[in-house]
Amino acid sequence: MGQGTMKSGYLYVLVHPSDPDLYKIGITTRKPEVRLAQHNSNYEEYTGQIVKETGQKWQLKEYISVPDPAHAEAAFWGATGLADIPFRQGIEVEKMEWKWVQAGLDAAKKAGVRPLPKPLSDWVYAYTAWMNKRLEGRDITLVGYVRSMVSGKATFRCSNGHVWRTRCTYVAEGGGCPQCGIGDRKPEEIWQAAKLGYLCLLIHPEKSGFIKIGLTYNKQCYERNVWEGWEVHRYRFVEDPVLAERLIWELLASLCPMIANQLK
Repeated sequence: MGQGTMKSGYLYVLVHPSDPDLYKIGITTRKPEVRLAQHNSNYEEYTGQIVKETGQKWQLKEYISVPDPAHAEAAFWGATGLADIPFRQGIEVEKMEWKWVQAGLDAAKKAGVRPLPKPLSDWVYAYTAWMNKRLEGRDITLVGYVRSMVSGKATFRCSNGHVWRTRCTYVAEGGGCPQCGIGDRKPEEIWQAAKLGYLCLLIHPEKSGFIKIGLTYNKQCYERNVWEGWEVHRYRFVEDPVLAERLIWELLASLCPMIANQLK
């Protein structure tokens, strides 16, 4: 959600009568009193289970208005030294001294709105497209972006819900989910499915002055018998061979209109 559409809200602190040091920290875009009623009546939530077990309801200790609730909540936990708590199965109930709570509230008040993320470089989008092309049909999803194609790591999720982080090249070359094996492929299968190939500039020993553009999905593109007498003068690996060939022909035609006819 962008800053222009971000909803302001509240960060609230609940305390439980069974223990004066037991607090529930939460955020909401509605009135804190509404969330208080929900915590005291929904017995499927952890806070409701405490109400059911003790017979005592949570009380609203304090709340503050914040322009960016999620950012304020992160600032709160960061100031308490218990930043891992919000990620402990989503349970934000903790025993702590009031001075910690106060430190969190002070930090939340000063948090303001989270800064806009820096724009990604073009090469990040290119590397991400490179990875996604190699994941097609493998029931593996890239989580986030690829920032380094050679040595960098990225996070992946398989269709069975397993999440792991590893080198991009490992998955790009056929490595599947380390838990269930889904998406595991041979390098040749990845190559064929992604339609990767080579664009070759060919010359012929008996046709001096002529060149030919060759397109192949065979890694042994430089072998002479592949081209029926033509020899590979230069070749380049390309992600999209068909597009690359079209661009080469367009470039050659723009340089010399007669070249296209000569190469037929």
